[in-house]
Amino acid sequence: MDKVSEPVLIGTLRLRRGEVTCVDTAGPRLVGGSGDGTLRLWRWARDVAWVESAEYPRAHRYGVTGVRFALSGILLASIGIDGAARIWSTSEALVVRRTLAAPDAAAARSLEWATSDRLVVGHDDGGIRVWAVRSGTLLAHIRAHEGAVYALTALDNVALLLTACTEGVLKVFDFEVTDIITQGREGTTGPSPLLWEDGAHDLGVLCATQHLKRAATGGHDGRVRLWRVEGTGRERNVVADIILTGHIAAVTALHWARDLLASASLDRTARLWAPNSATCVRVLHAHSRYLTCVALASDMRYVVTGSNDKSIRMWSLGDLSVHDALSPPCNPLVHFALGDLEGIGPVEDDIATDIEQVGNHLECAGSAARCAIREPHASAINSIAISTQMIATACSDGYVRVFRYHEHDEVLQQELELSANSYPVMAVDFGANGALLLSGGLDGCARVWDVQTGCELMVMSVESCGSDGGGGVRDARISPHRPPLLLVASDDGLAALWSIDPPGPDPLHVYSGLAEAAICCAWSTDGRVLATGGEAGELRVSVPPPQSALLCQKVDAHDLGVLSCDFANTSSLKNFKSDDEHPLLLLATGGRDAFVKLWWVEMSVNLMSIEEGSLELAHTLSAHGGAVQCVRWGPYIRHESELTLATGGADRWARVWRVTVHNMKLDAQAVVAVPAGAAGGAPAVRLMGDGDEASLVVGSLSGNLAVWRLPPIDSLHDTESAETRIWGTVGVTRWLREYVLKPPGSSVPESEAARLLAAAGAAAVTGAKLLDEPLDELKLSFGYGPESGEELNELAETRERLLDEILWLRREPLSYELEDSAPHALRCPLTHAVLREPARASDGFTYERQNILDWILAAGTEEVRSPVSGRRLSSVLIEPNYGVRSQLQQFWDWRR
Repeated sequence: MDKVSEPVLIGTLRLRRGEVTCVDTAGPRLVGGSGDGTLRLWRWARDVAWVESAEYPRAHRYGVTGVRFALSGILLASIGIDGAARIWSTSEALVVRRTLAAPDAAAARSLEWATSDRLVVGHDDGGIRVWAVRSGTLLAHIRAHEGAVYALTALDNVALLLTACTEGVLKVFDFEVTDIITQGREGTTGPSPLLWEDGAHDLGVLCATQHLKRAATGGHDGRVRLWRVEGTGRERNVVADIILTGHIAAVTALHWARDLLASASLDRTARLWAPNSATCVRVLHAHSRYLTCVALASDMRYVVTGSNDKSIRMWSLGDLSVHDALSPPCNPLVHFALGDLEGIGPVEDDIATDIEQVGNHLECAGSAARCAIREPHASAINSIAISTQMIATACSDGYVRVFRYHEHDEVLQQELELSANSYPVMAVDFGANGALLLSGGLDGCARVWDVQTGCELMVMSVESCGSDGGGGVRDARISPHRPPLLLVASDDGLAALWSIDPPGPDPLHVYSGLAEAAICCAWSTDGRVLATGGEAGELRVSVPPPQSALLCQKVDAHDLGVLSCDFANTSSLKNFKSDDEHPLLLLATGGRDAFVKLWWVEMSVNLMSIEEGSLELAHTLSAHGGAVQCVRWGPYIRHESELTLATGGADRWARVWRVTVHNMKLDAQAVVAVPAGAAGGAPAVRLMGDGDEASLVVGSLSGNLAVWRLPPIDSLHDTESAETRIWGTVGVTRWLREYVLKPPGSSVPESEAARLLAAAGAAAVTGAKLLDEPLDELKLSFGYGPESGEELNELAETRERLLDEILWLRREPLSYELEDSAPHALRCPLTHAVLREPARASDGFTYERQNILDWILAAGTEEVRSPVSGRRLSSVLIEPNYGVRSQLQQFWDWRR
């Protein structure tokens, strides 16, 4: 690329407000972000140039700092000073499909699509977060730097992650996601870097880009430094390469395409470099003010620059003009009915498949929560109770409302509206298998209701608790005992117990000792103990009658107050170390300090009485950007070692966490996050249902009750991406089934297939191991030992196919000449790039697997239509196209 035509200005886009902070391009699409928080999308129109097709004024609060198209060009990621990352569909207009927001995240400054399902974001506080895009899961959070992370990029087929900050420190990490998760979940420094270089750029690093095994960084010193990957597999490392000089001010942006590198600078110029020869081939005096961003087209036909002068300019690098098209001509029939057609249904305009079934497919494909119902209330919702399909809400207008949730029709039917209090109702709880309902309000009274008839059965006043009694009821819970006991926490710092059989005007026992108001209370699932939390930050665990004693306490459990608490049902946990003599309970608390804390409550039992107990902090989660208003455990589990926790916060988000217990050590990961209203926060959250039919019910201070359908928990361990390196054991299993055990002509015995899958699972084979481990070690992992005799004859066919497929995964990229000469039938109709993993959709067309997955994600919960024909897809399931894959291997001239 030493010879590049003189760049010619084709057109200029001027913004009405805000400087241009970032740009990116993908085929006929151009996106730009500005300092006022606006995101704009343009499309190329032949003979017209760029035409604005969408504008999103408040894409990010305070300003957009980065935009990047996924490889498919269908999905777009943006980041902003608000610390959030958003995933957008660009197929029609700009539509938000995911919001990746971590609690208290600092301003986001850099982003990188590691794959189409892994987004890496760098922040002002030196933090780096790795997100799973389809599920919206935060996979890792490490604090790799002291300065702001303005530069990060993944290189060598996503094997390595290069990060650099404004203090000039550059690090390179092994980007095997499992290692990063293990060593960097809660903002720790993460794994040891493979390379650590201080002073990579004087005064700080501002940008980075990559191409295959090389990376480039730019900084305040005006230099562009190149870095090179040496070695393969476990011996892979990064070393410093050449330095490109020419800019006389800070390098603000870099973009690499094939053999051409573009840079933008504060010196108001953009430069085009030929990295292979270390020469500057062209200088663009591009704008009247300094440049903030630059983007090269993947085919190198043009370059785009953005500036502080509020303009974006497009420059032709050859013979491109406004009269040309940016997308190559495409005959859709070329991509239809390629290879083998077995297993694919007909394409129809009118789908006979039940719409609900299609909808369920879409949920699985989207792998994200979907709001099924939004029920407005007249006032704030302070608490929610769940009993099978019954939902009760405690409202600030003094009413308790009871709904029946019809899951099949996704309808809420109001059953009761109870005038419970003259003041706001703060608590509600079901008991006796849903037959009883307990409510409590700020008028100082708690009431028991018959759910069947709506009749009031019992009234309890906290004034009857003695001379210290009085104040409003903040929380109320019904015990699992038969008959149940009623626990009421009130403003006077007391927690009182009432009996319902027989009922009485006075409590059975009053627990005192909290310095300030008792804000929350909870029963253990076996009824052995109860917990109370106070406004002063105290957490107390007590024993009910007949002992009625304090078991253990923490006076400083949460700064500024404990707002919510709940005991987990640990009976389903495998190998849980609890017995009759030393019961162990798991308690979650949320506080005004924005933390969720998990506590082990250990007891010593003798002759059915509890003699002593202890309260030990097991795990702390930075869960929300404000006070944690509600914590509730749920039955939404996948493994016998996992529990699920729902939390609601004053930051207006509700989150679902997967809590894993291993050898009594806890680990927690946020798997779902949903918005909870425009104001106030989410003081009420509950999980309902189980398995593939789970829902999250959220009540907000803005008065909305929302029911969110949660994705199947398996999809939250998503490995569907076509990028091999991020496969977990589930992805490897899919690959084995599709390409080793079940391809056309395969005759693998069921016993051998089962053994091979079991061996892969036992050895925890991942995509990274398939790419990096020596073949001899991989053969042992799959259960193939030294070749000998009869065993060799029985296993040879499967073993050889397995080795062939591993080597196909490890193949080198096509040369540019061969890629350019590829026939149109071997290109994806969405991007016109050469296929790597051909997949056939139900419309009969063949796509790159990741591209059609991106298309399905971009559709959201709406019906998915074929990208080529526009017809509705009867199913979003995709299958390998073995015929096209065979043609691709022939074109590649690939052999072992």
